[in-house]
Amino acid sequence: MFEAFGLISGFELGEPLSDYWLQAVMAVLQPDPDDLRRCLALDQEEAQRQLELDRLAWEAWADEPIEPFLTIRYIPAVYGVREVPKAFCTPRDTAEDNAWALDRAEDWAAAELKRFRAKGFLSWTRRQRTWFDEGGLNPRRRPVTFEGRMSGAWMQVSGSQRRFLLGSGGALITRSFGLDQPG
Repeated sequence: MFEAFGLISGFELGEPLSDYWLQAVMAVLQPDPDDLRRCLALDQEEAQRQLELDRLAWEAWADEPIEPFLTIRYIPAVYGVREVPKAFCTPRDTAEDNAWALDRAEDWAAAELKRFRAKGFLSWTRRQRTWFDEGGLNPRRRPVTFEGRMSGAWMQVSGSQRRFLLGSGGALITRSFGLDQPG
């Protein structure tokens, strides 16, 4: 009996319920199929509304300007960030000048990754990233969208909800650098 309460309580808190236990609960509760269909439709409508709100929040967040940064994967599960030198970040007058600055920033990022023998990615804006293989090789520019979003890399201590990165001096970073992404 107590197992059933724990199971239902966990399910209400968002824990997954196996098919076996779902069938067992339904056999005991014997819900009305029409009620189930109505509740499922309401849940799906709410999920769609929430997804749209999350998309709008992400779009607004992604449009905010950032200082470009390089995320370095030092070893598996250990990430750090380095700010891109200001010489590459100065707003330019034309798209051609901005492309030149991004090219130079990618050269700098590749050299940094080579120095650390690491993989990583350059976040030029929240919507534009350049991914590098180990040692700064094979740069690939890719857009970031809500559907394909990934806030980037972070570390997290087991049992904690707090995400963090390591700064270039070893200090813990808990805000910005994609850690403040909504949704």
